Amino acid sequence: MRKPVHLSLALCLPCVLAAAACASAGGTGASAGPVGIVQIAAYTGDQAFEAQFADSIDYPGLYAVTQAGGVLGRKVTLIQVDTRSDPADALTAMGKTLATSSGISGVLGPDSTSAATLVPLLNNRHLPMMITAGEAAYDRSSYAYLWRNVPPDPANGEAIALWAKRQGYASVATVFGTDTGSQGDLPGVVAGVKAVGIKLADQENLTPDQPSYRSAAERLLAARPAAIITESDGPTAATFFGELRQLGSLVPIIGTSGTPSYSYFTPLRGAIGGPSFMRYFRAVVVGNPVVNPAVTAFNAAVLGVQGKLAKPVSQWENNSFSESGYDAIITLALAMDAAHSTDGSVYNRFIMRVTAPGPGKQVVYTYAAGKAALAAGHQIQYVGASGPLLFDGYHNSFGSQAVEEFPANAGAVVVGTITQAQVQALG
Repeated sequence: MRKPVHLSLALCLPCVLAAAACASAGGTGASAGPVGIVQIAAYTGDQAFEAQFADSIDYPGLYAVTQAGGVLGRKVTLIQVDTRSDPADALTAMGKTLATSSGISGVLGPDSTSAATLVPLLNNRHLPMMITAGEAAYDRSSYAYLWRNVPPDPANGEAIALWAKRQGYASVATVFGTDTGSQGDLPGVVAGVKAVGIKLADQENLTPDQPSYRSAAERLLAARPAAIITESDGPTAATFFGELRQLGSLVPIIGTSGTPSYSYFTPLRGAIGGPSFMRYFRAVVVGNPVVNPAVTAFNAAVLGVQGKLAKPVSQWENNSFSESGYDAIITLALAMDAAHSTDGSVYNRFIMRVTAPGPGKQVVYTYAAGKAALAAGHQIQYVGASGPLLFDGYHNSFGSQAVEEFPANAGAVVVGTITQAQVQALG
């Protein structure tokens, strides 16, 4: 049972801030010790599926940096902070990490569950963070140290609605877990469905990991949607769609960018059968797969650390979400190199400098190439495995989104694209 968030935060926030204030000044360029990169994710709890995604980002990214000699000649280490799928636990864990770890220079995360509690703390600590939280609250953020290179949740939801319209679906239903991470896309889906003129026939919100969702499945069947838009954890999806199949017939299922992983696919395939999964399931994912040297470098890094990643390793090759996180690590490392400092208050402004296009800039696709170009006195634009990182004035960058299908024992196949311009045209 989760702690009441309002009570937990009131009790622990002062002690966390005090501990953070007393922590050693991790991130100063003067230290010769390791450069700490913190990964904030749910390694346990009802959102523990995040851990596999985090690993697919962290280990390839750190591999690429380490192979090129580290940042400013210093080793880069990973510090994992487990949110336990709870914002109060996340705050406690992050406070402890800040109080006990030295050399912290950057952060990957927070996620949707923990962002509200952790973003203010990390911003006050002058720690650049590449968040994965999709909430619209960060579309026009005043936090100077917050960066986001994935689409906000409403954008992914709106892209899904555009794909549903393109497929000719006159009505849709939504089936979402009640956990914070799953709910993030729902407002964008509902707004997008309304904007494109599709009827919202039914909305089902599922408490994760219940033994049955029969009544919800019956309501959905009675509404007769042409397609279902969904996000939840894998076991919840397996139970719901398995019962839906038993009660009636399946219709096309469109997953959000939070669904593509074998921890989701495996139970769902088992519940509805492989042929039905291939026939009905598609996902609209952040990032549109590109072909450039950064993708080659990312895939090589994935293979270089495959022993640390969830099997099969093919699920991470060319994975748009993983590529975006990998690009976040490379960007932070290059910004430190460009600033000649691992102090967030110094190198934060260099994040834009190493990613923005400009006259005379040398375009680089790998950490090694960027590091060498900077050492030679060049200005650079890092173009990543997810494509160019074009941050706006609010430190947001997102491009097109890909519609993918997922053959068994093979990588994702792109079957369509929704552009950023199309999403923005919805308002």
